[in-house]
Amino acid sequence: MMPRAARPLLALLSCTLIAGCGLIPTPSVDVKDARLDLPSSGALSGKVVYLQRDSLAGSSVPAALQQITVRGVATYRTGGLGTLRAVDMYVRTDLTTLPATCTRYAATPTAPGMVVCEAAGESVQAIGQLTLTAGQGAPFTLGGPALDAAAKAGHGFFGMRFGDGQSVFGDTLDLTGMKASARL
Repeated sequence: MMPRAARPLLALLSCTLIAGCGLIPTPSVDVKDARLDLPSSGALSGKVVYLQRDSLAGSSVPAALQQITVRGVATYRTGGLGTLRAVDMYVRTDLTTLPATCTRYAATPTAPGMVVCEAAGESVQAIGQLTLTAGQGAPFTLGGPALDAAAKAGHGFFGMRFGDGQSVFGDTLDLTGMKASARL
């Protein structure tokens, strides 16, 4: 049994050790799968395209958590004409208050509803990059301050900047097996 006088010292040492290590990791939690219906990306080069679909609806985390990362598998599906190989990912907590560099487009029979923004003004919304091969799952990790804000708000509209290759209307990007982890 530990002497009573040593208990406060042990508690102080424990706090010092924890503080010295930085933030404490938390267990990961499941995030529901997301299917992103892609537009034809040929005319969208250099733009960030946000889909008007709240992919993180209902998935919020406590405000005390920080450095949120989401890991999962990305699968690009095409009917054969799409050649997409790289996508820079972005996220916004809402699509109602947008800068003047963004334009809203309603859904049409040949395109999903989307908001298209100039990439230069979207750098603070960046959360990572996906490397893709049609029909094959590729692991990914997303993170950053914009993802922290979206996860805490319980709302996240994913945006994409199409890098290498092009998508065609009807292509999809499936984000599956996602798990979020954070630090306290």
